[in-house]
Amino acid sequence: MLIYLYRKVGFILYSLLFKNLTKYALFRASFWGVLGMILLTLPDFYLNGMFYMIVGYMLTVGIWRIVGFARECAVNHIKDKKMCSPLRYFSLLVAVLLIVVVIQSIIFRHLMIRVTPVYLGGLLLLESILYFIIALCANTFMQRGLLVAFSGIVFLGGAAVLAFTFGFGIGGIMGLTKVSCAALLFACLYELTAYLVYRKNAGIRSNEEDI
Repeated sequence: MLIYLYRKVGFILYSLLFKNLTKYALFRASFWGVLGMILLTLPDFYLNGMFYMIVGYMLTVGIWRIVGFARECAVNHIKDKKMCSPLRYFSLLVAVLLIVVVIQSIIFRHLMIRVTPVYLGGLLLLESILYFIIALCANTFMQRGLLVAFSGIVFLGGAAVLAFTFGFGIGGIMGLTKVSCAALLFACLYELTAYLVYRKNAGIRSNEEDI
């Protein structure tokens, strides 16, 4: 019974977290990479335009999750299933919360723009926790170890951004910009690695099915 439950939970985590999230990792990698390069070349962008890019990212992810939920429910309806997967409702809740945060951010944007580094640091910390969970769903020990290591680096990057924001770093705004840029590029590196792992595993599964 315990073995069956373990396998069932593992399958759910793989299908809903690792498979679905890593399949679209290139989108997130592009976002983190572009944001990091802009920040590297235009430091003033940190307190001017980055807030709107982060809010836009959260809005896109929220809408994406809602569309995914609606599509699954439509497919289930066609196949005469009663409801979507329970974990999909959690994904819908996350999407609604993201939309609420976006609305609040836009309403109070004049205040929120001033704390953009806090937004970025907090977002990276949340992403790193998700990265860690995704890493545990990888197929091999080497894949898990590599992704866990990168998720830890992203977590430290988010923590460093918050630390520099509240005056525990050095270099002022330039120091904060460099730390933030490094954290963003590591997040980009994680997403690229996760996507390559997904493609490799998908290729192996496809070959096994052909055999």
